[in-house]
Amino acid sequence: MGEGSAKFLIGAAVGAVGGFALGSVAATPTARSAGSAVVMALGNSARFIAKTTVRAADELGSVVESGYTKVRGREAYLEHEISQLRDKISDLEKRMD
Repeated sequence: MGEGSAKFLIGAAVGAVGGFALGSVAATPTARSAGSAVVMALGNSARFIAKTTVRAADELGSVVESGYTKVRGREAYLEHEISQLRDKISDLEKRMD
């Protein structure tokens, strides 16, 4: 075995032992608690973004529906809604049979 290979193997062994020691220190309760706090914060952020997106989509839907109603006229809009409800009712009746 050459001198370079021996140095490499010794360096790898020292690195592995050092990494193991560092890993065991990082797994202390404080580190786990900090990691848990980070995960919870990310979850809260994701929930906030999801709620905000849902609210924005709802608002946009209301604006679009309002514009649709004004352009098409109240009666035409209601006739369309009634037609959709009739279709839903007939689908439900078919399911019951």
